[in-house]
Amino acid sequence: FELNFAVSVLGTYTITELMVPLLEKASPDARVITVSSGGMYSTPLTKDLQFSESNFNGTEQYARNKRVQVALTENWGETYKNKGIGFYAMHPGWAETPGVAKSLPNFSKSLSGKLRTSEEGADTVIWLALQPKEKLVSGGFYFDRAEAPKHLPFAATNGSHSAINSIVDSLRSMASLSD
Repeated sequence: FELNFAVSVLGTYTITELMVPLLEKASPDARVITVSSGGMYSTPLTKDLQFSESNFNGTEQYARNKRVQVALTENWGETYKNKGIGFYAMHPGWAETPGVAKSLPNFSKSLSGKLRTSEEGADTVIWLALQPKEKLVSGGFYFDRAEAPKHLPFAATNGSHSAINSIVDSLRSMASLSD
């Protein structure tokens, strides 16, 4: 499996699905928070999960995987809505981290000192973990302690989430999970 896909999508999907029985036991306080990225705004959901249909582009693959995370979170929120588990995805904002410095060196260098700290990037994750679930929308996407849109106007991503069911089928097969 392509590394970023394996970590960001297949691993996230597999561990979440395997934890559902334990999460049900922890309801009503159970929640799954997926750290996505605003990079997902740049790409629609695609069934080409491992970037095999064109020349590999690491930045685009990252954005694609983050889009899948948001669509998966939305799907889980609907699939498990009666199980007492809250599912949330979030964007930490652009934080000055070793990952950003390594993956986007020119971006990191040009914005050095202007990006968020790691602590600022973690703020919404912590807020989602502590906020009463009645104040949150399961399946929602959050940024700066507020629900944020999952699609930008004119970005051609809005209808793409309809592909999530076939993607979930593919992930289930790859993870060797059965119903």
